[in-house]
Amino acid sequence: MRITSIDIVGYGKWSDAHFDNIANFQVFYGENEAGKSTIMAFIHSILFGFPTKQQSIPRMEPKNGGPYGGRLTLEDTSLGKVVIERLKGKATGDVRVYYGDGQIAGEEKLPEIIGEIDRNTYEAIFSFDIHGLQNIHQWKKKEFERYLLATGTTGSDALLKTAETLQKKLDSLYKPSGRNPLINQQLKKVKEAQQAFQNAKKQNAQYEQLITEKEQAITRQTELQTEKTTIRVDLDTLSILSDLWPLYQEWKALDKKAAQTPEASFPPDGIIRLEHLQLREKEWQNQLIQLEERQKNLISNNNYEHSAFFAENEAEIAYLIETYAAFGERETQLNTLKHEINFHQLDTKQPLRTWTNELEQRTNRLKENEQLHKEQQHDIQLKLKLTHDTEEKLQKKIDQIEADMWDNKTFQRAKETIQQRTKPAMTKTFVSIGVFVMTLVLLVVFQSIWSIALVFVAALIVGYSFMTTGKSAPTNNDQLLAFLEQKKLRQEWQQLLNEMDIVASQIAELKASENKLAETNYQQTMKLRQLFSDLGIASTPDENWAYELTVYKKNSEKKQLVSELTLKLNPLAEKQDAYMARLEKLKLPTESKDIEEKITFLRQGLLYYRNHLTENAKLAEKLEQVTMQLDLVKQDLQLVKKEKADLLERANTTNEEDFRMAAMRAQEEQKWRERLVLIEAQLEPEKRVALSQFENQAIIKEKELQLEEALRKIELEQEQLHASLAAKNHEIAKLEEGGTFAVLMQEFYSEKSKLQQITVEWTETKLALQILQDTMQQLQEGKLPKTLQLASDYFNHLTNGNYTKVYLQENRLQVESKNVIRFFPEELSQATKEQLYLAIRFALIDVIHKDFPLPIIIDDGFVHFDSARMEQMMQLLQNRKSKNQVIFFTCHQEARKYFSSEDIRVL
Repeated sequence: MRITSIDIVGYGKWSDAHFDNIANFQVFYGENEAGKSTIMAFIHSILFGFPTKQQSIPRMEPKNGGPYGGRLTLEDTSLGKVVIERLKGKATGDVRVYYGDGQIAGEEKLPEIIGEIDRNTYEAIFSFDIHGLQNIHQWKKKEFERYLLATGTTGSDALLKTAETLQKKLDSLYKPSGRNPLINQQLKKVKEAQQAFQNAKKQNAQYEQLITEKEQAITRQTELQTEKTTIRVDLDTLSILSDLWPLYQEWKALDKKAAQTPEASFPPDGIIRLEHLQLREKEWQNQLIQLEERQKNLISNNNYEHSAFFAENEAEIAYLIETYAAFGERETQLNTLKHEINFHQLDTKQPLRTWTNELEQRTNRLKENEQLHKEQQHDIQLKLKLTHDTEEKLQKKIDQIEADMWDNKTFQRAKETIQQRTKPAMTKTFVSIGVFVMTLVLLVVFQSIWSIALVFVAALIVGYSFMTTGKSAPTNNDQLLAFLEQKKLRQEWQQLLNEMDIVASQIAELKASENKLAETNYQQTMKLRQLFSDLGIASTPDENWAYELTVYKKNSEKKQLVSELTLKLNPLAEKQDAYMARLEKLKLPTESKDIEEKITFLRQGLLYYRNHLTENAKLAEKLEQVTMQLDLVKQDLQLVKKEKADLLERANTTNEEDFRMAAMRAQEEQKWRERLVLIEAQLEPEKRVALSQFENQAIIKEKELQLEEALRKIELEQEQLHASLAAKNHEIAKLEEGGTFAVLMQEFYSEKSKLQQITVEWTETKLALQILQDTMQQLQEGKLPKTLQLASDYFNHLTNGNYTKVYLQENRLQVESKNVIRFFPEELSQATKEQLYLAIRFALIDVIHKDFPLPIIIDDGFVHFDSARMEQMMQLLQNRKSKNQVIFFTCHQEARKYFSSEDIRVL
């Protein structure tokens, strides 16, 4: 970035001051109180704002109460050439940014021009005076990191303080072995509530499993919602790219054409200037001819043989002479129109209709319908493919199930067998138990020996019954399991058949849609053929019908333009013919065939005729006047011819016809180049990069369809999860019935929620602190060593090798001499200390130059330097001017010798 102009409306002692053509290595020289520091402060104020009343920096408002502020002209910025204007208004001033193309912006554009850098950082690195070179001995590692951090972030001075504040906040929220922090106290409450809740929850074995399943479902819901949002964003992006695709195609074609076509060099307003020169040339030639003839006539004798002819036709001859200039202008216009007609003339023999808005609308509708039909055809084919894939998968499952299924007879026999075997076994068991119960009743009633014997016998019978029933149970169980498995297979088979019916119905609907679309395509083709027939185009429309219509439209427009030019040409031709007819009717007494010679003859003859009685004494005087006029006309004619030749040479042509053709080509090129600029303004670079990733618009549409299908599957899974969650919540609500359990659960989750809220706050604070720490660590490992190495190189150069290294040791800045002796900055001489500070500044400027190519401004910063050190310093600044503009303010006469006379501005 370079400052090329400073315009001060009112600032301090300066009022209505202008400094233009500021060089890359510029000096402002002036005695004390000349206003050098005021100009430096003015630059700071325009870039970063007027100082507020709360700041210690003086505002420097004009004492006379006049306007306050001014403007800077900047070049080589990210926005090109701009003018920053800041005038009195709000506290820091009202800002306007003027672009080179005439657009106007506000203060929000300043960060794009000067970067994310504040006033303090700029003055600490790029802009300084003698007072800014005094405190180098106090710099520590943290100061280096602060300035390095300031080169990449805004408000960096507050970041280190923010890091300390964040650490204190973290300690107040949580300490691993603490008792008073909020999270430590809340953890204790949560553990106590959780213990009570766990004790109550153990009463129900299903509860924990349901809670786990619910949490898993909620987690899955969150994941699906995230995926859904991402897909919707991608769909919106693809939709925008699809809409921009035609514009992108046009841009590619024009950009390729611009790359292959060198820009035509044609002088501005060339045709107008050529016609003006032609008219002037013709006028001078006419005057030259007139004067030469007049000179001859004056020299010759006074006798004239055609007096009778001029006396008879004086009025007609005077009319022809007076209107000859208009005849010449019409002749030039006729030639111009003929050139344009020849340029736009068509070779085609095809009859062309006039292109109207109705034809344009019909063509646009056909293009839109064709594009819509292609998209619909693609959608139907994609859906058919997906549906056929689903049908094949269902058929495979049905075939697998039918291979394992029993036939109907086997299934019915198994079903009847199981029903028959189940009933006798149950009857036998119940009878045995009944006999045993009756014997027990007899034992209780009679209490005799035979009743005891009877009970024993009944027990044997019951035992035998259970033993026989148990032996047949395994067989019956295997059959029952096989039957149930077959029953389950049949149910699944029936469900798959139902799904097959649904898929078949979908395929039929898609086939019907495809047939309907085919009919629509046929109608579209018939409309297209009708349009070709209406236009008289003999060929049948093919895939390039749109291009053919575009060519037809251009030819029609050219034909219409030729017709309009012809209408302009005919009246001019008629007037020219009428003039020539009147001239031929005179039957001039001369054998000359050229019209200019005839007019010259008439003009001279009429003049001689009217003045044949003039005294011979006046002939000499007139001859002298004519001779002088003749010399002047020849000079003017020569100048006009030279201007005309220069104009033709600027267009790289040798004659007027080539010049006019070059003008038409330049006009055509200007039109499509202006269209290219308009498209580039509408089509942003990042969108062009995104569109370049696709070969055609169909790929974008296909990707959109894929994303829509993925979105549909996600929505279907979301519905299923929603239903599943509702069922689980219902079951959990059943299990949570009961006052004690519900109260303990509510208490636990309440304490847990409070803990989560505090934890979120702790996590956010921890993340912010980690980001700050990572940034400073990156600076320490990346920029800091590079900065110290560059500072060592600069310091070595400035001190003629007396000091070789600059580094940080024990958190303090130190330097090493060529004798390997280390010094702290306060141990150096004042001039060497200032050289060290300048070396560090230039190292910082090198590190951040890519992001902040800002001007370096110095106000008498080297007053303690001797001549050798001043020579080295100025040499270093001259080398820097290729990277950063250097503006130097000084009151010392000897400093001027390092600048060229053009780069010295005396105040």
